[in-house]
Amino acid sequence: MERKAVRNGSEIDTLVEVGSIRFGHDPFPAIAGPRAIESEEQIMEVAEAVAEAGAALLRGGVFESSSSPYAFPGLGEPGLKLLQQAGKSVGLPTMTKALEPKDVDLVADRVDMIHVDPGSMQNFELLRVIGRTGKPVLLERGASATVDEWLWAAEYILAEGNDQIVLCEGGIRTFAAPAALDLGVIPVIKEKSHLPVIVAPSAAAGSPARIQPLALAAQGVGADGIMIEVHPDPGAARTRVSHQLTITDFTRLMDALGVNRIRMKIDLVNRDLVRLLANRDRMVMEVGRIKAERGMPVQIPEREEELLALVRDEAVRAGLDPDHVEQVFALILEQSREVQRRKKQAGAW
Repeated sequence: MERKAVRNGSEIDTLVEVGSIRFGHDPFPAIAGPRAIESEEQIMEVAEAVAEAGAALLRGGVFESSSSPYAFPGLGEPGLKLLQQAGKSVGLPTMTKALEPKDVDLVADRVDMIHVDPGSMQNFELLRVIGRTGKPVLLERGASATVDEWLWAAEYILAEGNDQIVLCEGGIRTFAAPAALDLGVIPVIKEKSHLPVIVAPSAAAGSPARIQPLALAAQGVGADGIMIEVHPDPGAARTRVSHQLTITDFTRLMDALGVNRIRMKIDLVNRDLVRLLANRDRMVMEVGRIKAERGMPVQIPEREEELLALVRDEAVRAGLDPDHVEQVFALILEQSREVQRRKKQAGAW
């Protein structure tokens, strides 16, 4: 059955996975980096700083569009290599824009997520080509686009079998400059679509001083994350300067968001623990099947004693209370035995 951008009565939300980050599930992930990559030194400085501040994904423009033919066009393929290297160096997935269909394969080979900027939102051939890559896509709303037009643009990607789409509100055209950030659209999208939606306040803010309050407001209305432009020296940037925060201001923003970075990291570790437990459970069930085939009992006390001794020793090495760790593993073992008994009684093995 085809998946549409609109809910059609479904309450199931789409989770978009980029590296270890899950948009629509993880607590307010931040995409951060320079509007345009200018040099190896610049992208490395920003990458290290935003990773330290708690960013989830590194962005950096390598193909730039502008109303002026004299504006900086980006570094192109060399910039892609720099972005890829920086992401690997700091352990962050990466994202950049693809402006033309001919560049899509090149971009898809180098980054973890492809950004469709507002000017390309209704470049339908570009959307089709990007959809066919299977890569996660950040689809930024066009400055004059309605909600329906935005969702129809997403349909072009979905129609290629790719539902890994994050919608991004970055500001709409008004009679005044700069563009207005349409925060009211976030709950509308949440109601109409299953796709996650984030906010990019930098362009609409028009001034670094306005970015933090807009980012806080985005968090308040239920956005699934933010995208922020960061530069070591915005005044010397080769692109528009008012849209980019300094490294210091970005760090302050992350603190203000209370995206309490330590708490977020703990949440991610907790999720990893659950995944590890699920993986352990699958292996335990396979062992249980083998024991049943060989007529062995579910519980083998000697093996459990050996396991508990091992985890106690590891707890001491890790600086943890071995009694507490043993209690946790005793519960895990009890659960494993119970599941194995039920399967054996049901004749599942």
